[in-house]
Amino acid sequence: MGRTYTMSKYQITLTPVDKFFFGGDMTFQVGTDKKFNEQFSSYIILSSMFPQQTSLLGMLRFLILRNDKEAFKDGQIIDNTKAKTLIGERSFIVNENGHDKNKFGLIGSLTHVRICRKDGEGNTSYLEHAPLFGELDFAKASVGTYNMKDVCIPALTDKEYKAKEGLSSKLTDGKESYDFKQGEDPQKEGVFIEDRRIGIDRNIKTGRVEDSALFKQISYRFNNKNASYCFVFDAEVDDSLNLNGYSGQLVSIGGDNSQFVIGIKKKEETEDNIVLINNAICLLSPTFLTRAEAQTAKFAITRLMPFRFLKSEMDKVKSYHILSGNLTRSDRYELYAPGSVFYFENNEQKEAFTNLIKAKKDFRQIGYNEYK
Repeated sequence: MGRTYTMSKYQITLTPVDKFFFGGDMTFQVGTDKKFNEQFSSYIILSSMFPQQTSLLGMLRFLILRNDKEAFKDGQIIDNTKAKTLIGERSFIVNENGHDKNKFGLIGSLTHVRICRKDGEGNTSYLEHAPLFGELDFAKASVGTYNMKDVCIPALTDKEYKAKEGLSSKLTDGKESYDFKQGEDPQKEGVFIEDRRIGIDRNIKTGRVEDSALFKQISYRFNNKNASYCFVFDAEVDDSLNLNGYSGQLVSIGGDNSQFVIGIKKKEETEDNIVLINNAICLLSPTFLTRAEAQTAKFAITRLMPFRFLKSEMDKVKSYHILSGNLTRSDRYELYAPGSVFYFENNEQKEAFTNLIKAKKDFRQIGYNEYK
């Protein structure tokens, strides 16, 4: 018989040391012939504002592995069996047939990442994605028609809705909103500040300059002038692991190895402060649904975003360096963006839709498919 895992929940914070860059499907160039993929290549590369959930999972797996001297030493796995016990046999995969949970050793699950905000008076709030069109305000809702059906749609004002930006420019903690991008005075208003770098692409192995590879890379920093910010998520981890002992260590996330100080604190179970929305669902994280499943909603305000991730198998991995040649890229998936809102005619339809979201256990295990 296998051992029984007893899990506890931990709150994990990630405080950036400097600027941070979280990549995606966009690249400076594709392939060795230097031809651009028109859809996913550009000389301007913009960081995502949030780390991908698979990156957080990879960071946590590596943190646990490198702190066990019996399994890992000098950047190499020295005990494959012990490593599998600690972090599982492989990284995240999409279980297409049934969407069952993956096994990550001593790691049970992750929640979606959000932002922790602490003001000068010591007050703490957690910032979520606002709905894509701005704030939900049912007091101003009006009845419209979509696909020959009547539907109640919150009023959209010019101030709230910015069609060219696509994704909402705000974060919300349920009480007030914070600008998501730079405004006229980013030092005063913005949660994020852009950090622009213009240069020539160099070969990461040789350091030699590539031919005519001018680029602009836009990273981010937190604007900590009037408040301090960090990323935060929860993780369920086996009690046999002294996870608190890893607090204060440096960790790296993303293709550019952006560095963060990790904070870890065991979390007491508290009731979540859930905001109930009548016959509507707002996504808190990127969410995987098939097109047919998404179309069971009566009306939606949403946007698709690409999702790819690195895959590794413990039996094939000795080094965790990204250039080791042991990592492969997944297929490309489409997720519905956080802040998307789906509307339903009645509570029964909404309940059926939430069951579709919850059925993706592999995605929910790492912090995707979360909603209010």
